[in-house]
Amino acid sequence: MPPWRFRSGDLACAMVIAVATATAASVVVAAGAADGEAEFDYRKLSGIIIPGFASTQLRAWSVLDCPYSPFDFNPLDSVWLDSTKLFSAVNCWLKCMLLDPYNQTDHPECKSRPDSGLSAITELDPGYITGPLSSIWKEWVKWCVDFGIEANAIIAVPYDWRLPPSMLEERDLYFHKLKLTFEIALKLRGGPSLVFAHSMGNNVFRYFLEWLKLEIAPKHYIQWLDKHIHAYFAVGAPLLGSTESVRATLSGTTSGLPITEGTARLMFNSFAASLWLLPFSKYCKADNVYWKHFFEGKAHINRQQCDEMEYSSDNSGWPTTLVSIEVRMLIHPLWT
Repeated sequence: MPPWRFRSGDLACAMVIAVATATAASVVVAAGAADGEAEFDYRKLSGIIIPGFASTQLRAWSVLDCPYSPFDFNPLDSVWLDSTKLFSAVNCWLKCMLLDPYNQTDHPECKSRPDSGLSAITELDPGYITGPLSSIWKEWVKWCVDFGIEANAIIAVPYDWRLPPSMLEERDLYFHKLKLTFEIALKLRGGPSLVFAHSMGNNVFRYFLEWLKLEIAPKHYIQWLDKHIHAYFAVGAPLLGSTESVRATLSGTTSGLPITEGTARLMFNSFAASLWLLPFSKYCKADNVYWKHFFEGKAHINRQQCDEMEYSSDNSGWPTTLVSIEVRMLIHPLWT
């Protein structure tokens, strides 16, 4: 299922919740003011959006000549998603999308980086026809404008949704930037933020909370959260994993794109973030709790260790005794 086909209902629910919360809050403020209690100005709140898997535009940061095609890739050209180049130069497009499955580095001939700002998450492929088909947060932002939300009150924090969390921090310092975003929002608006995380963005935000524990002294951790985060809305959160990711890993999911399922499978399995979406069992844990925060070296690979109950219980995760997937060994011919 394409990532944009199931979002409107989820995001509508998030907007209704947010508006209802703000409305109820204004009533509480008015009642508190009438009783002489200390007021909290909810107009100072900010909304921070953490998008989900495949929900951020990616742009080229290379010059790539595409033979037998009138289209080439130049810096800042749209990669995810540009349907015109996908139709006319699919091999070039794949070079800009694929990551090395061993160390998550870019293809030697092309690299892509996430776009920034609200425009990076509103529509994946802007256009008269493709825009509505690839709309993600556009309607949500329009609702915010209709309700009179100020322009500086909505902040998007896009990221490279192909990368695992450790690489997000190692390559892009994403979690340092996210922490700084909360602090800037507090400085700018004078109040804490509402967090709207969708799909895999919930895993990103939860990882951020764990990462923050290692960045802030324990006695200041809760104080920082109380000061910078007012509420957290988990929209379509894969808290126990996503069954769709199993299908994408085993057979491939084209998401409506003009590519084969085999190509979609190779592309999905080249993204280490895909492991973040797989269903997991309570009997399987990382073999070292600190490895999820830090890498000793790029060649290091995290491994899951499962208790015997995982293989003997009828209530275990999906059948690990029947299916064994080595996703890091899937090398696309474009890499050779």
